[in-house]
Amino acid sequence: MKTLFWIISMLTFLSCQTKNAIPKKTLEYLNEAMDLLEEKSVHRNKIDWKTFRANILKKAKQAKNIEDTYTTLSYAVSTLGDNHSYFKPVNETNTANKPLPVLSDEVTPGDIGYIRVPFCIGRQDDYVSTIRTKLKEQSRKKLKGWIIDLRGNFWGNMWPMLLSIEPLIGNGVMGYFVDANNKYQAWKLDKGKVYIDDELVMAFKFDEELDLSNQFLAILTDHKTASSGEAITVALKSRKRSKSFGNPTYGVSTGCVAHRLSDGSIINLAESVFADRTKKKYGLSITPDVIVNQTAALKAGIDWIYKMHKSAR
Repeated sequence: MKTLFWIISMLTFLSCQTKNAIPKKTLEYLNEAMDLLEEKSVHRNKIDWKTFRANILKKAKQAKNIEDTYTTLSYAVSTLGDNHSYFKPVNETNTANKPLPVLSDEVTPGDIGYIRVPFCIGRQDDYVSTIRTKLKEQSRKKLKGWIIDLRGNFWGNMWPMLLSIEPLIGNGVMGYFVDANNKYQAWKLDKGKVYIDDELVMAFKFDEELDLSNQFLAILTDHKTASSGEAITVALKSRKRSKSFGNPTYGVSTGCVAHRLSDGSIINLAESVFADRTKKKYGLSITPDVIVNQTAALKAGIDWIYKMHKSAR
């Protein structure tokens, strides 16, 4: 009788296990995503992957198809700890038409140049050309210094941003991506071309070369300065005759790479942290040299330029 009871119990248990097992294709998809995270995440050396995988598979145990795993994968990516990575399911409604914030230029005295470096989404050449034209026109004046306004720059392509302000930051290494194994990849500017190490990323032809790299420069940041905006903040670190004002940045100074999974969903994965020209690593919020509220940041930058210009005479 006991033997019969044991056999019935085992058959019931195995039946439940089979019933609750994740289907093969669904499990392969989960492993595809987790393999990517383990291989590429900027925090890959800080995570116990055996425990991580077990936890994710446990959460996905009721999944019967790939679409059923999307909530679990969003959770998995969110637990990486970089606060920048995200999972975008292939069936997610396109939000590309969502209105973007309008960032207006500030008014400065006639002897202070002003350049707002906004987020860059869309036509890259137009973006660079617009900012370069503003630099060229204002550089004809007798200026005491410049304001670079990174407030509200929350996203987009960092390479047009770097190219657009090349006259103010000069050529050479502007910063680095640093991965989990401490491998550095340099961001380089060279006469209208931008590189990662020696690989050309973007080029723009200018009709006139400007060199404003020795002029006084005040940099403005706020809590909305994020991602690519933080990359430009890092690139301006260690620039001579410069000082930053405002509030600490948002705190995602990491390099992301978009990976398309086999079903068309995307994992935008933080694979590196930013480092400045001195190889100081960031990864979190970047604190300005002078913390001041946003209503006073512009004035603080202008006052500093006047002070430095006067002392330099």
